[in-house]
Amino acid sequence: MKRIGKMAGLLAAAIGLAAGLTMAGTEAARADVVPPVGQWVEIFNPYLYAQGNTLCFDDPNGSTSSGTQLQLWRCHGYASNGAPQRWVFIQPEDNNGNLIYWGGLPVYQIYNLAAGKCFTATNLGAGMPLSLVNCTTNGVTTAGTWWQFLSPNGPASPDFQLYPWPIGEGYNTCVAASNYTDGNGTRLVMATCDRYDTGQIWNLG
Repeated sequence: MKRIGKMAGLLAAAIGLAAGLTMAGTEAARADVVPPVGQWVEIFNPYLYAQGNTLCFDDPNGSTSSGTQLQLWRCHGYASNGAPQRWVFIQPEDNNGNLIYWGGLPVYQIYNLAAGKCFTATNLGAGMPLSLVNCTTNGVTTAGTWWQFLSPNGPASPDFQLYPWPIGEGYNTCVAASNYTDGNGTRLVMATCDRYDTGQIWNLG
């Protein structure tokens, strides 16, 4: 059911938006999962399926409004109406045109094809929602839109956690499902990073 779809032109355009970055930060995450270049992917939870749903990151109703809060919804990114669940991982550049790494590992923005926006955690506190924002503000990458992978189950596993970079002072939070009902409309929030919490484990599909 999980598929990778090709995206023509939009990735290059989105990468063009990511100029003017500076490097900062204090921590790096381990990254064993590498997203495809030039393609969209679904981001789904492989463990929450008690109701028979496989849930994907979703832009509600394909909204293009900044501030739209993200949710989980039954995966249908491969369908004709699946653009709200199609995500592109963009590796941005610094002021010298070099791809950004931290600790030798890539940093990404995550761009939604329906919204034409990136997702962010404007507040990194546990329980705070994930939302959509413009990928850049006045030509500079918008704060809170940079992410790295944590790999909780080793290099042979497709599992990963999403960790904000640079990490906010006093926080150690990752992207998580807000509950375990595996129902449509489950909100995406920040939660204290826990490699054993299946609500914050994701795969690409």
